[in-house]
Amino acid sequence: GYLHMFDDEGTTISESWAFMPYELLPNIKLLRDNISGSDKVYGMDASPMSYILDNNGDGLIDAASGDKAWIFTGMRRGGSSYYAIDVTIPDSPVWMWELGPDDTGMSEMGQSWSKPTLAFVKNNISSGVAQPSLIFGGGYSTNKDGTSTSTDPVGKAIYIIDAKTKALMWSLTPAATVGSNTTFSGIVDAIPSEVRTMDS
Repeated sequence: GYLHMFDDEGTTISESWAFMPYELLPNIKLLRDNISGSDKVYGMDASPMSYILDNNGDGLIDAASGDKAWIFTGMRRGGSSYYAIDVTIPDSPVWMWELGPDDTGMSEMGQSWSKPTLAFVKNNISSGVAQPSLIFGGGYSTNKDGTSTSTDPVGKAIYIIDAKTKALMWSLTPAATVGSNTTFSGIVDAIPSEVRTMDS
């Protein structure tokens, strides 16, 4: 149920730290009880992705030189949030943000299955420099667990956010929300997959 960071020194591998979000703390008792026949308990169930800024291209991440290493991960079956952690100094992680359906403009979010895609887009520029953005689908709807063919209640969206601040830059949803939102009523199914990008 954790997101784990391991230190790989070639001959030995040791765990540096592990992260479990607050919303998953009730799982600890369920996992400890391990009751036979009960439903599987999910935690941090998604693969993380990273943003690396190596200013001098030497292959080393040096915070003093302004280099950065950030990781982003969803929860898949474990929940509906995304998390960002600054791991520029790997053994001293720094919390960046949590993003979920309660955030402004994100009410369409389902379970966070969609692995974020890193991109640089023209509507996220600061001082003439493109800033890293994350693009992801609205997520999985448990409506799909059964045989229902009805419109999914959540997940019918594509989002673009600022990777550093989680600010919503653009969205595509069935109904208007806030900011730079494009509405398309034809979306009836959740979008749990990774979003592919193309530079046109």
